[in-house]
Amino acid sequence: MRGHGKAVVGMTPAPTLPRDLLAAALGNPRLVAAFEQQSLVVAETQEATGTNAEATNALQDASFLVLAPNSTLTAERVFTAGDGIATQDADGKFTVSVSDAVAHVEGGFRVQFTAQGGTSLVLPLTGTLATRSGTETLQNKTLYAPRLDGLGDFVDDAAAATGGVPIGGVYRTASALKVRVA
Repeated sequence: MRGHGKAVVGMTPAPTLPRDLLAAALGNPRLVAAFEQQSLVVAETQEATGTNAEATNALQDASFLVLAPNSTLTAERVFTAGDGIATQDADGKFTVSVSDAVAHVEGGFRVQFTAQGGTSLVLPLTGTLATRSGTETLQNKTLYAPRLDGLGDFVDDAAAATGGVPIGGVYRTASALKVRVA
């Protein structure tokens, strides 16, 4: 019989019959060939089943990301959703997404906003809102009780220019606030 003596992982091979005995018992060479082919398929299936059984036994020691603790898994990691992470388990799919309450930041830097209550912050569509060292242009803004520190005290525009105040810059003469025009 073709395929006899083939090792089957984790299983004892089935006894084989000599071809002449099969031919005598079945009486048809086509039946003998079909029987031999079926025997090969059975041997291959046994081999695959033995390999799968060995792999299945090793699964309990594999690392798994799980949604709830499982006492049969020795190397499990339980997934927990932190602040701003939303999860949904539906239709055989588990979806993890960042909620709208989290600011999406590019560049690898940490950004933190601290609101003292209901707060609206409207950002410009393009450009920079404000920086400590850059120059920004504010339009249509109202300043309530602003405090202007560090203004130079100059007699007039010529003195302000000598003091480094640019045209359009602000300076003061005693308590009078002035804008340099020349």
